[in-house]
Parts: sequence; structure tokens; C-alpha cells
Amino acid sequence: MTSQRLHTIYAENFFRRNAAVFAPHLPKVGLNEAILSSPELEIPLHQYVALWEQLGLHESPSIGLEMGIQACSSDYGLYGHAARSAPTMTQALQVLSHFIAVLMQGTRVELDINDEWLSISYQVTDPLIINRRQDAEFTAASGLSLIREFVQQPALCPARADFEHAAPEDLTAYQRILGCPIHFDQPDNRLYYPRALLDVPMKTADSRLFQLLSPLLEEQLAAREADTDLLSQLRFQIASHLSTHDFSIERIADSMNIGVRTLQRRLAEYELGYSQLVEDVRRPLAENYVAHSGQSFTDIALSLGYSEASAFSRAFRRWTGLSPREFRQRARN
Repeated sequence: MTSQRLHTIYAENFFRRNAAVFAPHLPKVGLNEAILSSPELEIPLHQYVALWEQLGLHESPSIGLEMGIQACSSDYGLYGHAARSAPTMTQALQVLSHFIAVLMQGTRVELDINDEWLSISYQVTDPLIINRRQDAEFTAASGLSLIREFVQQPALCPARADFEHAAPEDLTAYQRILGCPIHFDQPDNRLYYPRALLDVPMKTADSRLFQLLSPLLEEQLAAREADTDLLSQLRFQIASHLSTHDFSIERIADSMNIGVRTLQRRLAEYELGYSQLVEDVRRPLAENYVAHSGQSFTDIALSLGYSEASAFSRAFRRWTGLSPREFRQRARN
């Protein structure tokens, strides 16, 4: 286990099936090509989301939608097979929402059902991951693709789609792929369907397989949530204390009402050192501030808990291979 265990997503078969698309961009976000051939590997969530943003910049601005609508249940391992085998659409959607952490930590999927509509929302809950348009669009389109697979209706479309990011200039891909009215700058990412979708028979149902897979999902969810609870709290506390320059392990342990030795022992269970954990929190924040804010590098350094800009610059070059100035220039270009 490494320090990047904070929030992760399993590579599963999706990365192997789309290796040719992902491979050229992996080095840009610090990922190893091993994830393209090893479904069991865990990918740090912030690097996974950053990879999608790279694809959006260099492959296609609508890459998330384009690849999402081609997704299938076998791309997602146990999580996908369990949803596919569910006896009813309600149970399938409950698998996709309740067990999302089995596949992907640091995110939330929720169902909202009333007399007329069914809506499915998705959002990255990790507070350090800010730029996430492509991930949101991929997840929305892949969710639609899975529902089409379950009911074997390739032309099925949602009634409405909401996205939390701002509207891009070209909306052609949204209409072509989702086929419904699109709304931007919304509180979350959400697809709406008529409530009657819950009554459509599952063509892929396999009750016996579903009964076998359900206990395995519960076991994996308990393990993944146990990991997420402690590490998410740690990550949030460190991020909250960086600007005060008081984020020692003693201070953070106190803020969480945990003894220092207890905290060190828990971190050791994850093969995780406190100083590396601090770097894992700093890096995505630093990249976002440098690329997307107008703050001076000195102000960014101070907000991330560095005593001087030179120390921040050295760390930033170690993370990215670029100086903050070079990184900002590339982002603006």
C-alpha cells in the first residue's frame, strides 16, 4: 500500500480495453502503464480525474461523453457484474449508488425518486479535486450506457441532464450522445428519467448470480469505507490547517481527538508516512492554484504551508518536472 491509497479507483477492465487511448497521457499525470494490464491495481482518484482532463485537452473536448457511451458492465468488475445481474431495475440502480465506493472512493451516487421522475446524481466529494468536467461527463454517459445494456434499448435517452461545470462553447456532442435538454452550472451532475423506467424488465437479470455477488459487494464496501473514513478525515484536516502553518502530526491528531501514537499506528497499517500524506494533499491543490488562479507563487506557497516560495518551487518541480511558472504557462496555452 502506498500513500496514494487515500481515494482510489480500480483499473478493472476499462483501462485494459482502452489502453491505446490512455497510454500516451499516463506520464503527464504520473501514472504507470501497469494499470493498462492489471485490473486489480488501484489508481489515485486525483490522478484518474486529472487523466480525463488531459484527454479532454489533447484528444477531444467531448472525450468523456464519447468514451462513456461505449462503456459496458464488464468494464467495472464485480460492481458492474452485480448491477447487470440484478433482478429489477430498482435493484440495479441501488447497486450502482450504494456500492460506488467498491469501485471508486471519494465520490457519491444518489437516487431520487418521486411520483413522476427518477434522477441519478453523481459528484466527486474529495474537496481537493476541483477540475473534473470530463470525469462527470464520462460517468453520466457510462451510466446511460449501462441502463441501455440492462434493458437492451440502445436508443433510450434521459429526459434531462444537469452538469455542475459551466457550459462549453460547442454543445453538439451533448445532443448527439445524450439526446435531451442540457443544463449547466447546476449543484451536481444528474440525469433524469421517467419513473416508469423502474418497471422496465431487466434483460440481463440473473437472480442466482446476483445472490452470490451481493455478499461480496458488502464485504468490499465495508473494507473500502473503513479506509476512506480515516484517510478522508486526515486529508481534510491537513488541507484545513495548511494556511495556518500549524499542521504538525500533533496538531492534526488533536483536531481528530486521536492520540499521536494511535494515529501513527493507523498510518503504518496503510504503509503511509505523515510527511508523504501532507505532500499528497498539497500537490493537487498546488497544481490547481498554479494553473487556474492568478495568485502569485509566493501567496500560493504561503497558503500551502511553505515558509518561502523557493521551497514550494522545489517541491512543485519534483512533482511535475516543471517550475510553477512553466506549468502556469502551459496551462494557459
